[in-house]
Amino acid sequence: MHDLDSQAEYREVGGELVSGTIADSRTTHVEVLARRATGPISWRFRQPRLALFWFRSGLKELHLELDGRRIHSGIKQGTNLALLPASTSVVGEFEVAPSFDYTVVFLDPTVASDAGCHFNRPLIAFGNEDLQRSLSVLCREARNADNLYGLFAEGWAMQALALLARIDGSQAATVRPCGGLAPGSFRRVIDYIEADLSRPFTIEDLAQVAGVSPRHFMRAFRESAGQTPLRFVYSLRLERAKEFLLDPRRTATEVALDCGFSHAQHFSTAFKKATGLTPSDFRRAAMR
Repeated sequence: MHDLDSQAEYREVGGELVSGTIADSRTTHVEVLARRATGPISWRFRQPRLALFWFRSGLKELHLELDGRRIHSGIKQGTNLALLPASTSVVGEFEVAPSFDYTVVFLDPTVASDAGCHFNRPLIAFGNEDLQRSLSVLCREARNADNLYGLFAEGWAMQALALLARIDGSQAATVRPCGGLAPGSFRRVIDYIEADLSRPFTIEDLAQVAGVSPRHFMRAFRESAGQTPLRFVYSLRLERAKEFLLDPRRTATEVALDCGFSHAQHFSTAFKKATGLTPSDFRRAAMR
């Protein structure tokens, strides 16, 4: 991860913005966004306001460092909310579908403190049906903002703060200290894998590259990457396949073999399971 100025404000997200609606009120700033991407997207974020995210669709997993603490979590329909206190530093990446939608609501921190609500730690990948329903209504109002939108948004903010204050932090994904493989060892393993994804990989081979025992490698790699080594290789193969599919000169069979899949049908089945699209459909969508 990058060393960042602890006082700086920044907001950078990968992927291509497809559509966006922005609505402001005295106490809230709402963005309803849709993006598309051909692989994992990077995220750097630090803002002076309380930020509530609703990952509506297309976000699969996140791998982040929050104020220097690592968190890895899957995102599901029932646990697709995140709350970041003001000035929380976030650096990492999302694994996403080719298209993904999300909403972010920025709340004036003085409104929360005046209401007696104090949010001092991030909540990641949590769920609350009442809050999701209210966010759905807020998105609708934001898309059709009229002269009464400000009044609605201020009322919504107070209701949302009350719901958030009642949420038990145990619902959220665990934020744990950084650990795992030493950075140099981790980088060697990644470079070794990426050098030739067409070849088979074993835990013993990867552990030797890292310079540790296979047992220690399994545990430490998962701590560093947020998933098992072989699952990590599988994910890299799929992401490399997306890149190769953007080249119209490559056939699906060539892409399959170059990315380590035994044959085209195996590749097609795995790709559709991961992305919701066949390789051919993905290529057509990407070339539009």
